[in-house]
Amino acid sequence: MKQLLPLVALLGATLVSSPASALSFEGAISQGATAVTPYVDTGLISFDIDFANTSSVSLDFRIDEEDLLQPLSLSAVLRNLTGLGLNSYTLSLDKGAFGTIGSVTRQFGGTTQVTLSGNQVAQLNFNVPEYLDIELGNALGTTSGAFNWTLTGLQAGDRVSLTVSVGAVPEPETIALMLAGLGVVGARRLQRGKGDQPG
Repeated sequence: MKQLLPLVALLGATLVSSPASALSFEGAISQGATAVTPYVDTGLISFDIDFANTSSVSLDFRIDEEDLLQPLSLSAVLRNLTGLGLNSYTLSLDKGAFGTIGSVTRQFGGTTQVTLSGNQVAQLNFNVPEYLDIELGNALGTTSGAFNWTLTGLQAGDRVSLTVSVGAVPEPETIALMLAGLGVVGARRLQRGKGDQPG
């Protein structure tokens, strides 16, 4: 027993002096009344964003050694509180890359096409506007068949910024104004075209 005491003391001192390594949320930059709630864990970037407007949101995370023992997972709930139909979301990384593109679950129905641009930008396009929530991966932990996205190309100590942007369907008033503007431009061109013709 006396021989074990020094070993136990040495192990205890080692555990106390070792800093804890785990993924951490460093903050978010958003405009307007958009709310962000992080749910990070070792090896998992997870968050909820309540979009009250169509401004983009940037979330910053720090990656530690312990987070890279398995593929780094990503999941999120993107809540549409804008009152608008959304036709897309764009997720952009400033470091690393999207590895596995996981599931995308829509509450309003319809299909989603996910396209990658340079492995750092993932564009989610909806075939019909989405008025409710989007779940990336299995953020809620209860969605049957859902699986998380993964991130690659990161090292311990990296600080990663993930920006989420919204693409909204224009409101009817906006479409009407655009059409009226195009009508005025077209009428002016017709007038100019008639004036240039020889008489």
